[in-house]
Amino acid sequence: MAATYAALVSLTHTIDRILNPPPHHHFNFDRDQINCLRQKVDFLIDFLEKNQSSTGGDHKEIEDLETRIRVVAEGAEYIIEDNVMNHILAGSEVDRSVETSTLSEGVQTSIQEFDSIEEELVRIEKDHVQHKNSITTEASSSSSSSRPLLPIGENIMVGFDGHVNEIMGALSTDESNRQIIPIVGMGGIGKTTLATHVYNKPFIVQHFHVRAWFTVSQEYTEKEILLGLLHQIDNTNQNDAHEMNAGKLGDKLYKTLFGRKYLIVMDDMWDIKAWDMLKMFLPDNNNGSRILVTTRLLRLAMDIGSCSPYQLNLLDEEQSWDLLSQKIYAEKCCPVELEVIGRSIAKNCRGLPLSLAGFLQSRKQKIGRFIRQCGHKSLEENGNEHLEDLIDRNLVLVDWRSISREVSYLKITQRLNINGGKWKGMKLTPDTSPVPIRSLLSFSPEDSNDYTAHQFGLLRVLDGVDRYPKHKILQLINLRYVSCMGPMTAMSSSISRLWSLQTLIVDGELNLPSEIWQMPQLRHVEATRIHLADPPPDDVKNIILLQNLQTLSTVIDLKCTEAVIKRILNIKKFGIICPTFGSIFLRNLGHLHKLEELYLQCTPCGGDVVFPNSLKRLILRGCKIPWEDMSVVGSLPNLEALTLWTNAVVGQKWISKEGEFTRLKFLYIYECELEIWEADNTHFPCLEILSLGYLNLKKIPTAFAEILPLQAINFDCNSNNDLLLSANGISEQRENLGYNALHVQNFTCGVLRIWVKRGINLVVGNDGHIGDPYVVITSSKQSVKTRVVTKDINPEWDEKLGIRVANHSHSISLTVHDRTKFKFDDKLGEANLDIRPFVEAVKLNPNGLPNGSISARVLPSISNCLNEESSVFWENGTVKQDMCQRLKNVESGEIELQLEWINKFKPRRARNTTQAVD
Repeated sequence: MAATYAALVSLTHTIDRILNPPPHHHFNFDRDQINCLRQKVDFLIDFLEKNQSSTGGDHKEIEDLETRIRVVAEGAEYIIEDNVMNHILAGSEVDRSVETSTLSEGVQTSIQEFDSIEEELVRIEKDHVQHKNSITTEASSSSSSSRPLLPIGENIMVGFDGHVNEIMGALSTDESNRQIIPIVGMGGIGKTTLATHVYNKPFIVQHFHVRAWFTVSQEYTEKEILLGLLHQIDNTNQNDAHEMNAGKLGDKLYKTLFGRKYLIVMDDMWDIKAWDMLKMFLPDNNNGSRILVTTRLLRLAMDIGSCSPYQLNLLDEEQSWDLLSQKIYAEKCCPVELEVIGRSIAKNCRGLPLSLAGFLQSRKQKIGRFIRQCGHKSLEENGNEHLEDLIDRNLVLVDWRSISREVSYLKITQRLNINGGKWKGMKLTPDTSPVPIRSLLSFSPEDSNDYTAHQFGLLRVLDGVDRYPKHKILQLINLRYVSCMGPMTAMSSSISRLWSLQTLIVDGELNLPSEIWQMPQLRHVEATRIHLADPPPDDVKNIILLQNLQTLSTVIDLKCTEAVIKRILNIKKFGIICPTFGSIFLRNLGHLHKLEELYLQCTPCGGDVVFPNSLKRLILRGCKIPWEDMSVVGSLPNLEALTLWTNAVVGQKWISKEGEFTRLKFLYIYECELEIWEADNTHFPCLEILSLGYLNLKKIPTAFAEILPLQAINFDCNSNNDLLLSANGISEQRENLGYNALHVQNFTCGVLRIWVKRGINLVVGNDGHIGDPYVVITSSKQSVKTRVVTKDINPEWDEKLGIRVANHSHSISLTVHDRTKFKFDDKLGEANLDIRPFVEAVKLNPNGLPNGSISARVLPSISNCLNEESSVFWENGTVKQDMCQRLKNVESGEIELQLEWINKFKPRRARNTTQAVD
């Protein structure tokens, strides 16, 4: 059912987009016909939601019908998107008229198919009702209603009390022998609530001499059950009871209950073993004693019950709304303006009382405010909730969380790779695929040359594009997600034709025309550097707001005028570089009340910048804010992570102030003027990680030893021994105070740029085959590749690759592969890169040395795979090393490289880091 439901929901989204297209897209179609299609889809969605837990008729018949619904829904969506694409690309009005006619015919066919399905569903539902009624009649049930219970508050039941009356009758019948009465239903449906109401009824309290309740659950021991029951029945000599074994406890329970009329409730039973071990200690006094059992398992209930199990059904929509509204407003009426959304929330709780109760218990705000928030959640917020749900179910594993607990990296249990398994060597085209291809993911640079993505007109996701002609992307009208490696410097105005585009990520420079301001469906735009044209002049009647835009990073010279800011008011992540106009317009950043993450690099801005209070993560660079003016940052009430890059702040002394940085968890100061830092333990009360790099600071405030949450002090490229001694002293002081241990780490962090120049005399196959070589470089979880050079034993790649390096303990391996078409790529040799001498030279921070100055010489050895002596040298403000690596495990082959260190970097989007777990 999940796939069918997803197909229907996806179709509704596509219908909504064609009914409400972006500006400058005008589609000629019959709106009444499209609305009719939407109504048919809504009916099927409602039917699936109402009948998800109880389907009548033949199981195979239902499955076939669900498959039919999914196929029709997918077909209708294909028809709409294909015609929209052809309509946008059409060269004349005649062509557009043809597409309109084709769309109308296709939609009408889909409507007719859905009509036929609707008739079949109505028939099945009717048969199911008749079958259910016949069973009820045969059973001659005494219940006046089968409506489920509505638990309100602690002691009130809403709706019919049929189940309560039935169970109370079963507990008090004239049958004198011991009876086991089971209540069965899915988790959260109200079994325990029902049992509690019955258990506490005054009539039941008076009817039995003894009552006891024990919650069994899935983990229990015989002794725990016996002690729990005895504690409620006979509270004397409890200390002696704890010393008894299970056998003696059972005998004591039997003697205590013998001759007395008792009621025992065994709540949440999961297997029959609990009953088997207990039943011998519950005497049949032939006086009307009863055992009430609640369980989710129908088979268990039937096996142990003395009568047919009492089965609880899901609440219907009206009952769910009754429960929700009465819980919230008690005897008052729900405001009319909230009822529609409130009913929607009740409906989404799927008829489970526990879901409704959980919804209420987890919310502390006024319900009106919460409903509005719930009803307007973004796709990203919903996605994060679903992701956390998958994590809770252990379907995906968290590999890394940020300081704000956001998931950064995941591991999944399986990975479908387009280049492996049964897809190996298969060309994915519309002719060979049973349905149109929706996603195309490329995991290596050369893949882009193999797949002609422009043939996939209905493609939605295009990830990993490298050397594929970027202009052809604009022909993929239905794209929603595009990720490109390498620059896109000539993006034309035709980008506005991508009517569904939501995400555009470019690992390089990106030039965007002014038409980007006319694409309100955009959600995320990311690139290393974005050159963005100014928006068109304001037109009060036709101004377009990018209300869905969540991310825009990193933009060069964007003037943050009021005209720009009011178009992106909902942005959450913003990166801006303003080297030419300084702090002009930066006060307008304060109007971005939903902004959570900001990267700001600008010329001195002094006190001209205003930050919004919503900020959680802030990265500053080059702003030259005086330390005495840091209150503009410290006063931000929600700030959790602060990074101060090169010259972000200036001055020799920082005197922290109380009442500032009250929620800051992460502080990183790198290459800023700072020699004296005065602070108290109350100034950074939530600080967990402090990272410092390239500072003249001699001492960390000793009061930091008393910051309870502090976990680590990290040093990047640090050669300041005094600072390291200061951190170690703080660590010792914390140990003396009895606080948690403090991790002090001194490592080098940056990007290692590896210039893969060429290969020399690579091996030839036994059959004389000259390979198609490429180089793969891996470190920890990172993997980068060069392009493929065809049929060459002396290939010239001339390609620069980047690996992030946190310390030099992680080995870096180089492997040369020969690309093959119909099997796994052959290995042409491998080598290990020993970067320790290189990193040690980086730590020396050799600023001011003349070009060509050699800081280290590295001789060949077995461990480093060098073919000849290599020198680490200083050139144009950075550390470099030329090397020629000898390949291992092959007869011949060398790789010529150059290493270059980049320590002033802005974190980029990770590539090729997907990891699978078997």
